[in-house]
Amino acid sequence: MKKRRIKHNNLLPWFTDDHGTLPASYLHSCEKFFKSIKQQAPSAKLQAPRPDNLKLKKNKKRFDSYEIPDIR
Repeated sequence: MKKRRIKHNNLLPWFTDDHGTLPASYLHSCEKFFKSIKQQAPSAKLQAPRPDNLKLKKNKKRFDSYEIPDIR
């Protein structure tokens, strides 16, 4: 059987192919990658950081409107 070569950082075979057909070194590399991501995540719910230049403006009509500063 011909040895299968998978390009570096290619995660597609992890999700699409049967793990029994993938090389053991590839499986080990992917498991190591997924563990490193899990350790880096601060919580289960990730949120995008809020830009500092957006300020929440309270309005009588809409409480969630944003005021974007003029950059001229």
